[in-house]
Amino acid sequence: MFYNTETGDFGLTEGDVRSYFAQSEFLIVWPEPFAPHEPFVAVIAAERPAHNPATHKTVEIEPKDTPDGWLQQWKVVKLSKAELDQIEAERLAAEQAAKDAARITVTKRQACLALFDLRGIKKDQIAAALAQIPDPDQRYRAEVDWEDARDFESDSPTMLMLAAALGLSEADLALLFDYAQAL
Repeated sequence: MFYNTETGDFGLTEGDVRSYFAQSEFLIVWPEPFAPHEPFVAVIAAERPAHNPATHKTVEIEPKDTPDGWLQQWKVVKLSKAELDQIEAERLAAEQAAKDAARITVTKRQACLALFDLRGIKKDQIAAALAQIPDPDQRYRAEVDWEDARDFESDSPTMLMLAAALGLSEADLALLFDYAQAL
């Protein structure tokens, strides 16, 4: 990486330096290995400083002239609100993608057989459990979902409510859906 000591431009590539001189009327002979001509100088790369990437970022600033040569410099700055919002949006999208990937969908037939095979739970016990949901609106929605749905998703609100009403843990529900999927 190279630095233009006249303009203050830094982070330049060998191509940037060569193209600067390409417009010159003079023929430039470049040494091997490549070394820039004035006003360009090579910059010694420096490690980025430690920082918390959830709240800060590193920004390259003008290199410093040291006895060992020009040294790359970094500054740690707080992320802007837009950057923080972008990170949060990406986190939420990744979380949703993970949920979507983990979701299992089975038919009502598979769900009923899995409940019976693994827990001995029959349709009338399911209806009784749904009838015990205290909130009338939630109960109605759950009953409609159970009676009218063709497929069930492992993370649907109705399935989670039904599992709770039947005394099933999250692990039990996962096992039931894995079993049902194989039917």
